[in-house]
Amino acid sequence: MKIFKLTPQLPNTFKTSLRTIHGFIFLSLLIIFSSCEKKASEGNWPLPEKELKSLELTIKNAEKYRKQSNEHADSLKRALRAKGLSNKRKLQILQEIVGYYRPRMADSALNYAYLTYNIAKEGGNQAEINLGLLAIADAQSASGYFSASIMTYDSIRMEGASKDDMLNYWYTGRQMYSNLCNYIGEGKGLYEMYQAKEDECVDSLIANLPKGSEFRVFLTSGVYINNGKDKLAREELEPLLPTLSKGSQIYGMTAFQLAQAYRRTDPTKYAAYLALASESDVIGGINDGFALPSLSEWLYKENHYQEAFRYINFAMNDAYLGSARMRLVNIASLVPGIDEAYRNEINDSLSDFTLYALMVSVILIILIVILALLLREMRKRRQAHTQLASLSKMKDSYIRDFIGLCSAYSEKYDLLAKTVTRKIAAGQSQDLLKLLKNGKASESENEEFYQTIDRVFMSLYPDFIEQINNLLQPDQRYDVDKNTESLNPELRIYGFVRLGVTESAKIAKILNYSANTVYSYRNRMRNKAIDRDTFDEDVMKIDIDDSENEWGI
Repeated sequence: MKIFKLTPQLPNTFKTSLRTIHGFIFLSLLIIFSSCEKKASEGNWPLPEKELKSLELTIKNAEKYRKQSNEHADSLKRALRAKGLSNKRKLQILQEIVGYYRPRMADSALNYAYLTYNIAKEGGNQAEINLGLLAIADAQSASGYFSASIMTYDSIRMEGASKDDMLNYWYTGRQMYSNLCNYIGEGKGLYEMYQAKEDECVDSLIANLPKGSEFRVFLTSGVYINNGKDKLAREELEPLLPTLSKGSQIYGMTAFQLAQAYRRTDPTKYAAYLALASESDVIGGINDGFALPSLSEWLYKENHYQEAFRYINFAMNDAYLGSARMRLVNIASLVPGIDEAYRNEINDSLSDFTLYALMVSVILIILIVILALLLREMRKRRQAHTQLASLSKMKDSYIRDFIGLCSAYSEKYDLLAKTVTRKIAAGQSQDLLKLLKNGKASESENEEFYQTIDRVFMSLYPDFIEQINNLLQPDQRYDVDKNTESLNPELRIYGFVRLGVTESAKIAKILNYSANTVYSYRNRMRNKAIDRDTFDEDVMKIDIDDSENEWGI
């Protein structure tokens, strides 16, 4: 029977291991969180979260906006097919169709521009012919046919043209030269010459457009930005933007211009207005906008490669759908760098993920081991508490037996005292002496004492007789009765040896035996033993578990 210590404690080695494990887990989590924080804080400027979130939602619904935009084109085409239209009305509708398709589908705009020119040529009206040629030049520029666009534009003779026609002429020139400058790139080739021609068209438009008109404000702010007067540009554009309809071409152009006005002073606002311009382009189905590629480039420079990659691919797909070859060229110059950075980020993320997964796996394994050890410890503690409760009940039982034994001896002592007093008072001293000499009273008392001792000892060591038998020669072993609560004198004496009372004299006094009797019984037991020399030591080891470990149980 295994005896539990009353207060099992965690060993120092286990406590040290727990501290080490806790330190390792804390360090691992610190590394992971620090790495994540580093990733989250990449870039020099905060992202315009609100505008980017709105742009993301708009891009998810891009197909819906394309369908809505196409419905307008379909309505114009149905109007063009109506019977009985005059050439003038046809030309008006064709001008609207060309204007609709130009930023959305350049090849379709070019086809309708040729149709416009042919109908105008049939009519023989020079002003209408010029408008047809301007539509062709504009569509050719949007499609990336710059040589043909310049030739068409230079062939137009505007002598005697109305103010509105001249505004159309300068507008087409500005668009064409702006596309050429963007295609060539600043500081290269003929850039300065075409930039000068664009400036001439802009100056002419500003001089002739009505004051306060949306496009004049847009052009004026562009001049301010080119001259480094960003604040004046912002003062012009910021009141204008809320008055415009998101999805219209002028809204996207104004938001893009505002972005340029913040580029040098507030990169976050620069990105925010690029996001607004991009969102407007998606809503309006405009495929040749600069905003989304510019936003992708900014995100790339700020190390937000995933967003940059997603936006540049969306912009490239739009430019492809819209046959915007010039825009495709601009986008293509950005794609390799963004694509490489994004793929490197994916590879780094995979490496980080592998590392984190490994660290988490190690931590998980450690936690499982700790949990298993704690469960084991808890189970042992529960067993200890159960055994402790059992021992407490046994203790109560032993106390009751001890008190009962003391009470019985007290009663017998009182009875003996009364008997002695009565005998002496009656002058029966000889009878009293005879009663004491025959020893019958003490024998019955000793027998009751032995029964109590045996019962208590067998409850403590229920396998005592079996384990004694293991130390004896086979032909000298005792019969085992699991229900017995009594011992013979030999086993009773060695019961006291097991309890640590090894001196024969002490055992003799406790059991009211003579010292020679105790010695004789012990010698007889040793002679029965397998190993006579170590028999007493072996008895003292009965029910002691050698596997008791550092857990304190």
